[in-house]
Amino acid sequence: MTKAASSNLGAESPVAYSAGRRVNARLDAQTQAELECLVRETGQSVTEVIRAAIHRYYQQCQATAHNVADDFADLIGAVEGPEDWSVDYKRTLSEDLALTVHGSESRPTEMKGL
Repeated sequence: MTKAASSNLGAESPVAYSAGRRVNARLDAQTQAELECLVRETGQSVTEVIRAAIHRYYQQCQATAHNVADDFADLIGAVEGPEDWSVDYKRTLSEDLALTVHGSESRPTEMKGL
């Protein structure tokens, strides 16, 4: 290797980037055997097999990923209450708690600041 080539090792250059990033991975014996089998059976290179595997795994992860809000979509709009409740919920909860605990509309002194 020339001095100029060795000084560029690890550096991102437009030429190296457009050719793809090189990845080194340690494989256990089972995974190595599976990779060699896939290369033999498909006629693809190691690079092509690994690219396809990464792409399929990525697609699988994207398909199973979802927004947590989707789990609660059926509940949105299912509860009735004041229109401003999301803004003024502390006051409303304090009043409801005072009614439950004290049996009247008057709130205890320590709750008036909420």
